[in-house]
Amino acid sequence: MITAMMSIQEAMDTLVKAGRGFQNNEEILPLQECLGRFLAQNILCKKPLPAFDNSAMDGYAACVQDEGKRVRIIHSVFAGDCEEREIRSGECVKIMTGAKMPKNANCVIPFEEIEGGLGAQGDIVLPKTLKEGANIRKMGEEAHLDSKLLSRGEALDEYHLTLLASQGIAYTKVFESLKINVLSGGNELKEPWESSHSYQTYNSNTTMILATLKSFGFCGSYGGVLPDKKEILTQALQKPYDVILTTGGASRGEADWMRVVLQECGAQMLIDGIKIKPGKPTMVARLGEKFIVALPGNPLAAAVLLRLLILPFLRQISGASKYHPQYLLLKNCDSFKLKSRMNAMLGDITSNGFYLTQKGKYNSGEILPLLKSNALAIFDEQSTEIPLGREIKVLPYQMLWSEEKSDIINHL
Repeated sequence: MITAMMSIQEAMDTLVKAGRGFQNNEEILPLQECLGRFLAQNILCKKPLPAFDNSAMDGYAACVQDEGKRVRIIHSVFAGDCEEREIRSGECVKIMTGAKMPKNANCVIPFEEIEGGLGAQGDIVLPKTLKEGANIRKMGEEAHLDSKLLSRGEALDEYHLTLLASQGIAYTKVFESLKINVLSGGNELKEPWESSHSYQTYNSNTTMILATLKSFGFCGSYGGVLPDKKEILTQALQKPYDVILTTGGASRGEADWMRVVLQECGAQMLIDGIKIKPGKPTMVARLGEKFIVALPGNPLAAAVLLRLLILPFLRQISGASKYHPQYLLLKNCDSFKLKSRMNAMLGDITSNGFYLTQKGKYNSGEILPLLKSNALAIFDEQSTEIPLGREIKVLPYQMLWSEEKSDIINHL
């Protein structure tokens, strides 16, 4: 059954609902191969952070009750020393950053606060005012035993991996990467390495899609350019992928077979057109366990809808807990007018705020406006006059994600 054309909000909600039924497999990988993957388990603290009381800097470990007194230096303690040390009143030790605190020592005085500093010998005079716990990292103050460190669905970046390594974790469970195939349709298309006539167009959309996917941690394979033949498209859609992304052939021209093929294959049409400029002819369907995404053939429209609608969906079915795009509130640096429709506008974020790209004067078939931009702003049908200085919601190209859905549309 073909659905009616829907708003961008309805399209987003439809994909969130459809994504809940997708089952992604899990695998165990070495930590070094987990960057950008989504965690498939909760991680509990099995080694407190820090694992023991240690010095936060190079200095002298002493007793607060000896403040203002002369004390004797009895040892030097270094990071990694395994011998247990102990001091009594009237004693101190030289201690280096990360070294285990001696028993009874309850503060660390930096070398530069002591006469003679690091080179002091025999005994030293402590400052008159000492604070208990100063310059000491207490065992478990960052994370205590059995506390939750990471949650299932978190996207693993360099700092997540650092935390895992601090726990002695060499392997962890992640969701498998989606199997994504990217192809394009159109008899007029030529590959960049082929020669073309003046009436032919180089296939740039699949390069854009594959590169965008990679920049967001997804891996897509290239399925080539398909001629406008129904039987060839039917065969392509039967291949064993989780997601098949196509560009072109989604509108209602005589040679656009996508809709017909999906109907004949018994696919469930989830989205059949979106009330937004650009990107109206976007389609999404479910065929068995896979999803078919048909983006517009115009490069700017395909790029905008890929970023706005499809990337959040791919994160969701990849196992991410955070897949709702989040906006920044920025000052609008240009007053401009829009037609009464849902508009996705390209712009540039600077230190001053948001500048509309080329004052909004571009069309869906262009490419250069994408290069001149680093953000999107979505305006509803009533937002026809955008005043200078007004705060607006902006979606940066480098998306921010949250577990909570937010209204990313500007209602002015």
